[in-house]
Amino acid sequence: MNNPQHIKALILPELFPDFEGNMKGVFIEDYLLAIHSNVDTQTLYIRLRGEQKGCFSELYKNKFKLTRVVVCKRNLPKWTKPLLYLKWFWKGYQYGVTFKSTNIIHAHGLVLNGLLAYFISKKLKIPFVVTEHTGPFSRIAQHPILSKIARFVGKKANKVLVVSEHQKQEVLKLNIPENKIIVTYNPVNDIVFKPKPENILFNKIAFVSRLDEFKGGLRTLKAFHRLLSIHPDYELKIVGDGEEKIAIEKYIEENQLQNKVIMKGMLTKSEIAKTLKTVDFLVFPSRHETFGLVVAEALCCGVPVVCTNQTAPKEFVSETNGILINPDDVNAIYEGMLQMINNYNQYNSSNISEETTKKFGITTFGNKLTAIYQELCAE
Repeated sequence: MNNPQHIKALILPELFPDFEGNMKGVFIEDYLLAIHSNVDTQTLYIRLRGEQKGCFSELYKNKFKLTRVVVCKRNLPKWTKPLLYLKWFWKGYQYGVTFKSTNIIHAHGLVLNGLLAYFISKKLKIPFVVTEHTGPFSRIAQHPILSKIARFVGKKANKVLVVSEHQKQEVLKLNIPENKIIVTYNPVNDIVFKPKPENILFNKIAFVSRLDEFKGGLRTLKAFHRLLSIHPDYELKIVGDGEEKIAIEKYIEENQLQNKVIMKGMLTKSEIAKTLKTVDFLVFPSRHETFGLVVAEALCCGVPVVCTNQTAPKEFVSETNGILINPDDVNAIYEGMLQMINNYNQYNSSNISEETTKKFGITTFGNKLTAIYQELCAE
């Protein structure tokens, strides 16, 4: 199969946006976009619960063929969940095997979608690959049941795709053969995340993430508060929402930082890109990341980063594009910010953007994934 146009891929995502602008599973759009010109894709998204049960087909964004299957309505008793997952699996299988012209399946997630992909692939007699995103992966690897399913699927899959070298080492603990595992990283939409203007200082810093405690929003705020004693002209933009929002807002109020910290809430990808182009650098002290997409998106905009020295981001953050810090040490985060400001002229925005696009851009990722499909379909 030398012509990639002959590839018809069935995509099984763990999440998919409910509507345009919705951020749930939005990264799957970049996967689809990356292979859109080479691969005929059909996405089958199976949800356990929704406002209305049934099967709904659409051309998402007038580009991607999408079938949504909702197993049942919301607000059912919690005790029914195990039974609903059996129904989820059966519905997914029933719809999945109808795509008879498909010649490869790409599932996201080793457990549910991976197991579903295995059975559909057996029926249709076609190869399947699985991309694993879960972080920390110990949630699967240390679970008595999920680990067994993941191990089974990983050994049956034609290839297991992972989004970092760090995650590869975690997945290998399941005793999945190393020759089956490919580090693809994640795609970064360089069409949206374009380089910011050169040599313009905004005296602004960004933190972009869900406001979960492990992501480090409050730690970033505390470090920034200390920074203001030396650089009172700086401003912090916090993008995101989540459980730590209340603590962050409380800290802002107690320390009278309302004029220095802007809470921007949840933003779309294009809005995040616009925000990144109006700051000097990103701060991201997360304890664990399977990839660290927002770090790569900032770098794609030519924005250097003060970033966690834990897990995956350190694989692509270096002295040419950022500073690595201990994510749990507020003083280290502060020192990283100070070092970034004092040495800001050593970072070349164009070079940072160009190097990141070459590594993770839509074209690069699309060519890599298409080549994997072609190889498996040709066997």
